[in-house]
Amino acid sequence: MFRRERLATPPPAPVETDWVTPDWYPEGTFVDALPGLAKHGPRRGPTVRTASAIVYDIDAGEVLFERNADDTRPVASLTKLVSSLALMSNNPDLDTWLCIGPQHYPTRSGARSRLSTGDCLQGWDVLGGALVASDNRAAYALTTVSGLDMDFFVQRMNEVAADLEMESSSFSDPSGLEDENLSTARDLARATLAVAAHPVLSEVASAPWWDVYRAEHPARRLFTTNHLVGREDLAFQAAKTGYTDTARYCFSTVFETRTGRHLLITLLGAEGKATRWADVGRILSWLGENGSVPADTGRKTVRRTKSKRHATARPATTHKKRR
Repeated sequence: MFRRERLATPPPAPVETDWVTPDWYPEGTFVDALPGLAKHGPRRGPTVRTASAIVYDIDAGEVLFERNADDTRPVASLTKLVSSLALMSNNPDLDTWLCIGPQHYPTRSGARSRLSTGDCLQGWDVLGGALVASDNRAAYALTTVSGLDMDFFVQRMNEVAADLEMESSSFSDPSGLEDENLSTARDLARATLAVAAHPVLSEVASAPWWDVYRAEHPARRLFTTNHLVGREDLAFQAAKTGYTDTARYCFSTVFETRTGRHLLITLLGAEGKATRWADVGRILSWLGENGSVPADTGRKTVRRTKSKRHATARPATTHKKRR
């Protein structure tokens, strides 16, 4: 989670806006930095190959660099950021149990999942599966946890996007598999910041791994799709990857650097997986924050919390798992 004292000094630069924090969003967070994303930033900066990009300094409330940041594109599993916000906006009971069934299978063929029909698990683990491992059946199961049917849940996703002033976005399913899930780098940056500032979602979206506890089955460990999680110089508050044939490779993250800066990077439409990670490295080098190289996918650098349900992104936080 963010270190509140760092964000309090200095506060984000004031931005003239009529935007107010939505009623469903927790009080006392620093999501007030969100309006700064409305300001356009320089188009000259790091050499990136990703189709759309935005880099945002959260502390200063300043867009440091953008490239085609308002181009509308399919956004693949970055959609799950909005799905998780829609879930939390409905005040769910994450301790509730549910069983995976055919209604949780995405309609698009070839969608992978580590969850099988008959797996019974809690809402916490559905949320962890969706945000940490980008599991598509878990994303569909968020609708059950929310208490809404699919149509109303998707409607709620679009209402949440409107609340965050994601004006160029529209969503059609919770997983992001459908090409009708459309957004921009600027809009997805808003959703990423909202997830990173959320006291529950940040805990999940920053975890290097998540243990899914299934009734009458052994626990299954799901690892993050964020290949940068092993870096010693970055403390992630939220990170989400995405890929479909149409959207190509996507990534959006909020993190704290070793020097104490809080930054946001959103990349959409990288042609290759390696390009996506290389562009993050090029941006960090341009910012003067590229202090180390990725160690691996985080399997050797994680630390367990007392609940042993999930790892905590570096540096380790002191709060316990909400049960």
